[in-house]
Amino acid sequence: MSVQTANLEAATEAVPSHPTVRDVRLVDRRDHGGRRVLEIVLGPDVDRVPPGVLRALADADCGITTVQSQGAFLVAIAE
Repeated sequence: MSVQTANLEAATEAVPSHPTVRDVRLVDRRDHGGRRVLEIVLGPDVDRVPPGVLRALADADCGITTVQSQGAFLVAIAE
């Protein structure tokens, strides 16, 4: 059994302060069991999730579940 301790609201406020982040939003994802996840869109020419974004997520007890390219942008999903 998994215990959900992530504070997605705190992460939603902290992550956008990083200069590579273009958009952050909480979304309901049916493909993730109907749970809310944090969708992070990173700017053009970003090829990985920067350490500063990872730190902000870790401070809110969140982690990256998937990362994929969408056009020129990189989209990371955090829970």
